[in-house]
Amino acid sequence: MKQVTTVEISLKSIVYTLALIVLALVAWKIKGVLIALFIAFILMSGFAPLVEFLTKNGVNKALSVALTYLLAISFLGMLFFFALPPLIQQTQEFVIKMPTYADQINLTFNSSQIPGLSSSTLAEIVSNRLDSALSNLLQLALNVFNIFITFITIAVFTFYLLLEREKIKKNVYLLVPHLPRKDVENLAYKIEEKTGAWVRGQIVLMIIIGVFTYIGLTILGIEFALPLAVIAGLLEIVPVMGPIISSIPAIMIALVEGPILAIATIALYILIQQLENNVLVPKVMEKAVGLSPLITIFAILVGGTLFGIMGAVLAVPATAIGHVIVQDRFQKP
Repeated sequence: MKQVTTVEISLKSIVYTLALIVLALVAWKIKGVLIALFIAFILMSGFAPLVEFLTKNGVNKALSVALTYLLAISFLGMLFFFALPPLIQQTQEFVIKMPTYADQINLTFNSSQIPGLSSSTLAEIVSNRLDSALSNLLQLALNVFNIFITFITIAVFTFYLLLEREKIKKNVYLLVPHLPRKDVENLAYKIEEKTGAWVRGQIVLMIIIGVFTYIGLTILGIEFALPLAVIAGLLEIVPVMGPIISSIPAIMIALVEGPILAIATIALYILIQQLENNVLVPKVMEKAVGLSPLITIFAILVGGTLFGIMGAVLAVPATAIGHVIVQDRFQKP
């Protein structure tokens, strides 16, 4: 006689499943807010050690957070005070001269004999690429502006996360009452440690790449070295595509002077990229985040596919958090 297997699904399981589906849909609808909150959490993890240091030395918690913000703003203010005037001047000159670069590049190739490739065809290719690069830079500028619009929100989120950090932790403990509090505290500490290390490591990388780019472009005699170096430093945070995008305007400017200088500029960016990949990132980032290169690349691709540039940027810290949780859950003795 054939045996019949009956699978019973409880009403409770159905309700939980429906609740998870609704929660996932709501999270997708408000993903912009959640991303801003996640950025605030990452920044909070980066600032938390300084706030803790101040509070341990007798400074009021609210004052500690305010002083941390003041120090960060003062640092940015000093940076802009010294760098902003020449940056604005060189950027204005760069924008004014940019439309003439295509014609100058055309003249450069008209005076160069390249077997098998007509100067008109090459000029057309370069012009099209330049237009495409300018279009991409414009889109990038619009994206940066949109990010700037949310900056105040993120700053407020970060402030209250720092101020109410302990209260938030207590509320999280209430959400998982079945877990030992000490285990939850250790997990929270590890997550903050990883994300904070990522923030500090990323800042160090951005500064180093910006300085190296400025020195290299100055030695080569490339115009607008300062804004180009700032672009390289800022785009360092964008995995894979950041260094490529930052090199395009520098190569175009060098190409005006001639192919040899353009090749030297390409070599400079490749050298900096190799230095970053083989020396800086292994020492600064891999130790902090603790992810294998394969997992890191996969996370960046998935994050970029789902959420664009911001997803690619946040993919590594998000994956690092997931890695910490998995390790804590499955690798306990």
